[in-house]
Amino acid sequence: MARRPGLFLSLLPCCLLVASPVAAHVGFAKRQVALAASIDLTLRVPHGCEGSPTLRLRMRLPRAVASVRPQPKEGWTVAQSGEGGAREVIWSGNLPDKQTGEFSFAMTLEATAKAGDTIHFPVVQECAKGVSRWIDIKGAEAPAEERHDESSSPAPAIKLLPPK
Repeated sequence: MARRPGLFLSLLPCCLLVASPVAAHVGFAKRQVALAASIDLTLRVPHGCEGSPTLRLRMRLPRAVASVRPQPKEGWTVAQSGEGGAREVIWSGNLPDKQTGEFSFAMTLEATAKAGDTIHFPVVQECAKGVSRWIDIKGAEAPAEERHDESSSPAPAIKLLPPK
């Protein structure tokens, strides 16, 4: 088989254009999780807002979440708000712009959640200068190769798999 380095190099920019915006979005470390009594998730924040550090993350909990238990993060405070149980988790601290932050929590789901469901967790990222709203549920469901608009702000989402 003949090698074609020119072909590889000519396709490389196309691959980077597709991969770069997706890597820059706030999202979960795992995008698919098996149904279980308790599910552990880690929200990843790869950057601040246009060069500004992240000072607060507000994650809205979807109706499918029955309860949530945020894990402590060194240098950050965590709070929950909402009537009738937590409907939002709020982390406050300081995450430099070029540093990736990870925010973990455990949750239980309502009995109505089933394998095949996609659950969205809209996140508002508040920075020293500016705000990024990762709330686009429609954009979150688009396959990575179809997300060409760098201005889209998909909500972090997970797909539920059958129990193990």
